[in-house]
Amino acid sequence: MITALLVDDEPKAIERLAALLESFLGIEIIGTACDVSDAERFLAGRSPDVVFLDINMPGRLGFDLVASVPASARIVFVTAHEDRALDAFRAGALDYLLKPVDRDRLALTIERLESQVVAGRSATPSGMDHAGHADDDASDASGDTDESVRFSLSGGRGFETVAYADIVWVEAVRNYTRVQARDRRPRIIRRTMAEWESMLPVASFGRVSRSLIVQLSEVRSMQWQSRDQTLVFFVGATDPLPIGRAATSRLKDLLAT
Repeated sequence: MITALLVDDEPKAIERLAALLESFLGIEIIGTACDVSDAERFLAGRSPDVVFLDINMPGRLGFDLVASVPASARIVFVTAHEDRALDAFRAGALDYLLKPVDRDRLALTIERLESQVVAGRSATPSGMDHAGHADDDASDASGDTDESVRFSLSGGRGFETVAYADIVWVEAVRNYTRVQARDRRPRIIRRTMAEWESMLPVASFGRVSRSLIVQLSEVRSMQWQSRDQTLVFFVGATDPLPIGRAATSRLKDLLAT
């Protein structure tokens, strides 16, 4: 059973989302909150599997709640504004839904939740807590070769070797980098972008911004969201990667060459 907290200042929005969620087996709504403070009080005593979170609410934005969400919980932002997706994914969101929520689109979110929560993936997808700090399983660069990188498995259960050819994208996150490989959840490693750029095959990878390197052949499609945001979909990754305007322009240039 996946437990959920719904946070929205509009009672009708909560009622509609609750009705949609209740039509899915395996979802249990264990609480609702009308603002960030109300949600903080709830989270002080309960730890849901997922928080469905509005962004624009009186007093404080939904982003202000992120630091209080347990690291084991997923966040799905639900909003009427399509221009905040970049901020949402940067904050560690599992998904980003636009109001009024469509049931078919919500079904995709439920599938993602089931693949992570029900499968027992208790760590946050990014390998970091929701405040943006690396967890204790962040890998260092020891054990790497000219063709692969080695990541520590959660809980010290050993190591996982990933070929550079299977890497989809690499993103800078403070003093670490977050790596998305084919058919895996993103991992955190102690390595700089400069180190990645010097080791990844130049013919396959392109640096589209100071903080992002992508494998060009893995780009499946690009979806324009707003003047300042594009979602990039990759062959080897389930979730899209939001990028800014300058990175979008650079990526288009690299794909055209």
